[in-house]
Amino acid sequence: MKKNEILYVLGTKAQFIKSKFILEHLINNNFKVFILDTGQHKEITSSELNYFRNNFEYISISNNKKNISSIFSMIIWFTKVIFSNNKIDNLKDTKYCLIHGDTISTLIGLIIGKKNNLEVVHIESGLRSYNWLKPFPEEIIRTLVTRYSDILSVDSKEAENNVRKYESKKKIIRLSRNTIYDSVVMTLNDKKRIDNNTLTVTIHRTENIYNKKRLKSLVNLLIKLKNENLYSEIEWYCHDITINALNKNNLITLLKNNDVRLKKLILHDNFINKIYSSKAVITDGGSIAEECSIMNLRTVIWRDVVENREYLNKNMLLSKYNHDEIVYFLNETSDSNKISLDEISPSEQFVEQLMSI
Repeated sequence: MKKNEILYVLGTKAQFIKSKFILEHLINNNFKVFILDTGQHKEITSSELNYFRNNFEYISISNNKKNISSIFSMIIWFTKVIFSNNKIDNLKDTKYCLIHGDTISTLIGLIIGKKNNLEVVHIESGLRSYNWLKPFPEEIIRTLVTRYSDILSVDSKEAENNVRKYESKKKIIRLSRNTIYDSVVMTLNDKKRIDNNTLTVTIHRTENIYNKKRLKSLVNLLIKLKNENLYSEIEWYCHDITINALNKNNLITLLKNNDVRLKKLILHDNFINKIYSSKAVITDGGSIAEECSIMNLRTVIWRDVVENREYLNKNMLLSKYNHDEIVYFLNETSDSNKISLDEISPSEQFVEQLMSI
């Protein structure tokens, strides 16, 4: 690779966390990194970016100063971003546009990369549920982005099999595991686990937040677990959209009256330390579920389908929203509390393979 500038499209907090050490390795290898912020999680990611101490050039393409926290605001934001110019100056020495995952910002990144004649590299490519509506719109976005990107980065055998049909047309970067591994290991850094008998909860997916029946089902489950004294504390870390949905359905007072504590989101490093000291976790986030798998935490996945089943170890339950199975699972003893360590950094693997293309 002769050109030494790279554009990274930043959307959500989870995308940044999974890309964080890729960007660090690029910077350490003397690449000039442009971070283009779509503004999807503007408030959250602005704090996380302090990790790099301004060793990058920041580009913002939206005027919003708050996180996108409703379907209506997302439609307005997406429309403004897509129909803006999106031709970016000072990219003449830039070859690659890095995008990650399956969010609306991933799709925006693909469009921006193509508009600026850059080769688009799709990180965490190849994951599929093979159900267009589960998850929606993530399954559609990931399929489109995989199809139209120039380089695909996969981190599991299942994902590799799903992109095999593109091998003759696209370059494939193969990683030993998901790059979220680096964030977990670097954050904990040999810390000993302390069990605080806390259940930590984080739910934010569209299919769970905007489904009134499913949201009430989760609230009822948490109240049941609290009343059975299975945990001394239940703490629910809420995205903006989650708080809005709970408020709309008059569930906040009910939760507070039953001593389920609603908490604001915290920086990723602090959150990793928080869940590492928890007795169990309930989440619908793919990133958090995989982090919990690495830490071997007792984890309930509040979903009925996941795109990547390879991280589902004995401490993970794909719940399918079944209360009885969840309660039974949480009453069992964890299989192990040891972190699943690997000698290889997937982020470093990614940079080495990209540089060799």
